Amino acid sequence: MKTVLILVMAVSVASAADESSRVLQADDIRIHYHVSGEHAVMAADANGNGVPDQVEDILTQTQAARIVFVEVLGFPEPMKTERFRTASFIDIHLRSKEVLKMNGVAYDELQRYRKPGDPEGTLSIGFSVATSVKAPGNLTPAHEFFHLIQYSSTYFKNRWFLEGTARWAEKALGTGDLGPARFLPSWPLSPERKAEIEAMAYEASEHLWNPLAKRMADELTLPESPALERLRAMRYTDGSPVLKDEHLAGWRFIREVIEGLGRSDDRAFDEQGYDRWSEENQRSEKNHAYLWKVIEAVVDGNSAAN
Repeated sequence: MKTVLILVMAVSVASAADESSRVLQADDIRIHYHVSGEHAVMAADANGNGVPDQVEDILTQTQAARIVFVEVLGFPEPMKTERFRTASFIDIHLRSKEVLKMNGVAYDELQRYRKPGDPEGTLSIGFSVATSVKAPGNLTPAHEFFHLIQYSSTYFKNRWFLEGTARWAEKALGTGDLGPARFLPSWPLSPERKAEIEAMAYEASEHLWNPLAKRMADELTLPESPALERLRAMRYTDGSPVLKDEHLAGWRFIREVIEGLGRSDDRAFDEQGYDRWSEENQRSEKNHAYLWKVIEAVVDGNSAAN
């Protein structure tokens, strides 16, 4: 079965005021893109269906990420969580990398885009992807979708957690069961080593999350399910499989940490006397202690179970 049989797609002009603007939609996921101008996507359309291959592939990878994390592995569905349940769409905008300054960025708040045809008050969650990204060889869409899972589950936004686990998550659709993993000399970590990790971002995957995922990897393969069968059938427009292999180390451990943080941030809110989850509060160093407590509890619980 080809991807096009799995997806229900629609293409339309998004705005009469901008004839270069288009929308590719599959169920509640919409990709907003341009066919000319500063934010123009690559024009190649090998399958001749009227949709640029680049756009179609980004949509396919996003859907695959949703299937693998939510349906296969049981991570929270962002659109069904308390924080984001009022959202109607996952809106993805393709933007020039010169403007975006990165491959992708996810947004942690509900958005009101006022898209043509949307009822008044329509809310979305979503992310932006650079028009330089080609999904068959770049896992940015999956990485950004995982951020939506994080944002829907917890208000903690410390980068060693956010980017470290999102980098780990790329292996769900990529090759291999785990990225680089440094040796953990001891556990729990010393205060000095914790401080070093708290200053990290993406590299926290190699120094903390991957080593722990390897240690907690009671299952290295994706569990069998009808959803996994659908994933196996999905293809990019060049015919290559979206799911590169069926290995992913530590998925249960990472899922339990995220679920635990969803409870822990309520305690942090009360104990720190916050009146709201401001950007400063979400990124506060005060969050570190709550993060470590959850991580250590999950590790200890899994160790005891084994």
